[in-house]
Amino acid sequence: MLTPVGEALVRHLAQDAAFAGIGPVTAGRLWNRFGDDLPRVLSDGDADALASVVGEERASSLVIAWRERQALGDIVVWLGENGFDIRLAGRITALWGAEAARRLRARPYDLMAVAPWAAVDAAACRIGVPRDAPERLVAAVESVLYERFEEHHTWIASGELLDEVGRRLDCDGDRAGEAVHLALLEGAAFEAEGGYQAAGAHMMEGYVAGRLRAMTASAPVGDLVARPVTGPEVERWLRDAEASAGPVLDPEQREAVRLGLQAALGLMVGGAGVGKTTALRAICGAAGSHGHVVHLVALAGRAAVRMGEATAHPASTIAAFLGRIESGEVVLGPQTLVVVDEASMVDLPTFYRLLRRMPEGSRLLLVGDDAQLPPIGFGLVFHELVDVPDIPKVTLVRVHRQAAATGIPLVAAAVRSGTLPVMDKELTGPGFGVAFLDGSSDGQATLDDVVDAVATCGGWRDDLRILCPTKGGPVGTEAVNACFHDLLTRGHDRMPGRGFAAGEPVMFLRNDYRLDLRNGSLGTVTGFDGQVLEVDFDGRRHELSGRNLDDTALAYAVTVHKAQGSAFRRVVMPVTPTRLLDRSLVYTAITRAREQAVLVGDRRAFARAVQAATSANRRFTGLKAAMRKQAVDEGAA
Repeated sequence: MLTPVGEALVRHLAQDAAFAGIGPVTAGRLWNRFGDDLPRVLSDGDADALASVVGEERASSLVIAWRERQALGDIVVWLGENGFDIRLAGRITALWGAEAARRLRARPYDLMAVAPWAAVDAAACRIGVPRDAPERLVAAVESVLYERFEEHHTWIASGELLDEVGRRLDCDGDRAGEAVHLALLEGAAFEAEGGYQAAGAHMMEGYVAGRLRAMTASAPVGDLVARPVTGPEVERWLRDAEASAGPVLDPEQREAVRLGLQAALGLMVGGAGVGKTTALRAICGAAGSHGHVVHLVALAGRAAVRMGEATAHPASTIAAFLGRIESGEVVLGPQTLVVVDEASMVDLPTFYRLLRRMPEGSRLLLVGDDAQLPPIGFGLVFHELVDVPDIPKVTLVRVHRQAAATGIPLVAAAVRSGTLPVMDKELTGPGFGVAFLDGSSDGQATLDDVVDAVATCGGWRDDLRILCPTKGGPVGTEAVNACFHDLLTRGHDRMPGRGFAAGEPVMFLRNDYRLDLRNGSLGTVTGFDGQVLEVDFDGRRHELSGRNLDDTALAYAVTVHKAQGSAFRRVVMPVTPTRLLDRSLVYTAITRAREQAVLVGDRRAFARAVQAATSANRRFTGLKAAMRKQAVDEGAA
């Protein structure tokens, strides 16, 4: 019979490729022979004892492999002793290296970096940590704040924190208050306007707030090459551009050009079809004519490609841009303008990293739509800054003729304002506009409904995408992807063990700054060779294997969250009752379509979603409070 340690150790020896020739049966025989002494026998390098079970050659190899992976083996044993999944071992050794096991035995609550409070607390109590130990009280507070991160918040109200800490510690309010007090003393938590923040969130929001306030207060800076642009010079450029058959800009777009050329920090806000890209193209032209350098960046690769194509100006992902700064390939200086497109997608840590790399004197223009979904990561920046009065802002409101012809901006504007839009009730083929089709199963969408909608739109093409509110469920991304994979790859060569076929759409599910791929990057399979998948991501060929292959999934359908920053000619969206379905999700889905959006499913769920508050309004952060505190401190100084 295997104990928890035995089960963990047998799995480790059998599954880790470093232990060649040791499968589940052999690993089980080793445990049966040595039992609880097996970790000691391996650590002592007792090849003679091991040879009695596996033979001399394998025993010698096993001793060498165990010694090389001693830290990982120690962690596996510790995890097994305490009932944890041994798959955490790799992450733990990556965090703390050879000292990981010793560290966790001395400070078990550090394991909360990779495991939930309840499991870590139970393990700590088993190894003798007293229930009233200060480290346990502080860890309870940190666990509540960590869980807020997972829910994308960076701030929690005082009463809510005390209640949650009391539940974790099974204690009264006085003891919970003591825990919070200890966390404050140790710098694990910080007070913030009637509530509390984790140390990381407090530091990042404080830094972002300070830099942004400093930028709004700074005077234009120039150098020998590029001096500040005056108001008359901007007006002259606008007149000359229009006189030379350049774009005819509306008043708000002209104001956006002024903002881009003169403000240290500015926001350009607008919904679908209001000409943000036209204004950006004009800003790039005006800046270049005055000797200023513009860097266009976006979070998602597809957004960067689309921005570069639309403006005829080089654009890159934020990750690639930061990499070029770190390598010295890009140097930011006075009057350098960094433009962040689709800024509503950018979470707090990414804004923090970007601002840390921007020297004083360089300028920042954030372009986006605050009606879209909030970032996938924690925190909120662009949505919050839209309401800060001290930050210069231009709101584009005029829908231009070419965009209006699609019918999408009109529907999107209604959804944006919380009004039920008028949409077509039938779908006759590929075309323009927005249609809503009732689901065929008591008003609910089915896979057949989705397949029929795609077929009526002209069939599957790479410029069509199915956007789902959720991954699970009858018409979530998992079910839809499986359905289209089965329909469209029958008879095709498929990658052994993975099933991918050439021509299939895929998505990368992790941020990998080395590869310049983001969680949500979309690509197309171009082929495979054994267990290496060849994928084209936005014109760049990647060969994916191992972990990178594990983090690659089919993408006939993607969640609306993952589709942010992308645009498709046609979009089909199943509408189902789910807590994730809200106005910003519907709005984001519709505005991903350039020509045609088709919604199919539950009309009542759609109506409730459009008329309720958006998810961004339910995210709690401390950024505005940090900016107010910065303003008060400046006034006092």
